Amino acid sequence: MAEVTSNARRAGPLMKLGLLAVFPIGVFLIARLTPLGAYLTRDGIFQFIDWLSGHPWAPVIFVALYAGATALAVPGTILTFAGGAVFGFWWGTLLNMFAANIGANAAFLLARTLGRDGVRSLMGDDSRALEKLDNVVGRHGFQGLLTLRLIPLVPFNALNFGSGLMPLTWRTYALATLIGIVPGTAIYTFFADSLLEGSREASTQALVQVFIAGGLLVLLSFLPALLKRLGIRLPGMGALVLLCAGAAATRGAAAQEPASGLPDHSAFTAVLASVVTDAGVDYAALAADPSGLERYIAELEATDPNAVAGASREERLAFWINAYNACMLKRVVSHYPIRSARGLRGVRNAVSGRPANSVWQIGDVFTGAHCPVAGAERSQDEIEHEIIRPMGEPRIHFAINCAAVSCPPLIREAYRAETLEEQLDSRVMAFVRDPLHFGVDNSGGQPVVRVNELLNWFSEDFGGHDGVRAFLAGHVQGAAREALEDPGVRLVFTDYDWTLNDIPK
Repeated sequence: MAEVTSNARRAGPLMKLGLLAVFPIGVFLIARLTPLGAYLTRDGIFQFIDWLSGHPWAPVIFVALYAGATALAVPGTILTFAGGAVFGFWWGTLLNMFAANIGANAAFLLARTLGRDGVRSLMGDDSRALEKLDNVVGRHGFQGLLTLRLIPLVPFNALNFGSGLMPLTWRTYALATLIGIVPGTAIYTFFADSLLEGSREASTQALVQVFIAGGLLVLLSFLPALLKRLGIRLPGMGALVLLCAGAAATRGAAAQEPASGLPDHSAFTAVLASVVTDAGVDYAALAADPSGLERYIAELEATDPNAVAGASREERLAFWINAYNACMLKRVVSHYPIRSARGLRGVRNAVSGRPANSVWQIGDVFTGAHCPVAGAERSQDEIEHEIIRPMGEPRIHFAINCAAVSCPPLIREAYRAETLEEQLDSRVMAFVRDPLHFGVDNSGGQPVVRVNELLNWFSEDFGGHDGVRAFLAGHVQGAAREALEDPGVRLVFTDYDWTLNDIPK
């Protein structure tokens, strides 16, 4: 009877230990067999970085995801890379450390809750082996854990859960982890940032950064033994000073190296400056001499897609906005002067009320792949809906131009990463100041806000019609703002004029 009672007493802790053992396997299977695995691919990571880069709560979201992933035994390397890519070396290191500490402590407490009693049940309460282990860990736990934290080959998650099964106090574990992960986190973040720089540009400087980062990782593996020979008893502190200083110095030098591999867009600026006027686009002049536009599109075609993918968010936005506008000009010029389509397309355009001199007279004008950009033939729809809009920047709708009168006009310069914020803001301000696109109409007694139909089509990019109101209210003052903020004032979207934005003849 006593044996049965003893077995029953051991069953509970052993079940908890078994649950802890299958827990990482369950996480792995979920990642492999569900749509969540798509986010662990290269494209998924870049999409996540793009989304996170533009989110106002990016640091909070990142810390929550990183800490949760670590607590669930998901490898944090991907998120460490994301931290370096989104926030850079300094902020990336700080946020990675903060999130990793939260997740590591959560994993420790989870293992302590589910697994410690199970280990004791397996070994027996009177086991001399367990007593000996407790004594060893009690004497050397802090120093041993600190040393293991410095060795990159020791799996971070395994050490988190393994420590929870050992007789370490939480205070000892938390302090050793806090100190011990600083060097490794800094080096891993630097390594991730260096790899990102290397993917942006095939320069000697970028390759040097990658090799230095790799060398620091190797040095980190041998550092505990080296510091022990030197008689330094707190290896974490020595690692922090030595490795973080090396990473920071190298990162500082790297920051002075500009990114390359993308067009500087000066060729497109020359084209726009010569044909864009306040009255529209001089398509006749562009059709007579398209050589400048052709040279720029040749630059777009020759651009390495990996260089685009690895560029900063601002660089990618500027690149693809310019690509859309240049390809739209190419589309019009190749069919200029535009004439009414015949056959079914002509009937469809007539029924839809599309003007005879609109781009809709061109077959598959938006859906046809006609423009070579970054190694592939692209359509206007692909560039806009599959590449630019997923970046989460609603102001692009004031920058890309579909060659229609009602479309926000082109400007006389290309978009550039360095001035993108100012350029996009200026396009929004030009939009709200133009009565063709926005205004408050009091002619009917009851005021209404009239807005370009464009913002109705793409209202989801602003968060719906209420989001459109809030966005516009943030860019106007006085009566216009009061009208937008008054839910009783209707939002009316005006008819879209698809007439070609050609200069008057």
